Amino acid sequence: MAADAHRLLIISVETVDGSRAECVVRSLHGPASVGTVYRMPFPSNDTVELTEIEWYGQARQVLDEMHHGKVCLVGPGAGGLKAEDALVVQEQV
Repeated sequence: MAADAHRLLIISVETVDGSRAECVVRSLHGPASVGTVYRMPFPSNDTVELTEIEWYGQARQVLDEMHHGKVCLVGPGAGGLKAEDALVVQEQV
């Protein structure tokens, strides 16, 4: 992964319900978009998909670079999310 590749930094985990987590995040090195799949930090091989973005109370499709927002992440890794995790985009194979 390039040093300036897009990442989603978890600021806090608000709620977790099985494979769904609501988190406050910051988008680093580019925008975050609904539908993006992220890899969990090493050593986990799990992934989560960004399914919802809320920015100042409004639903959005994109969270601009360096902005904070509330998001919903869904997938097998959701239960393991914690503050300060930096998620990277899952590369297509």
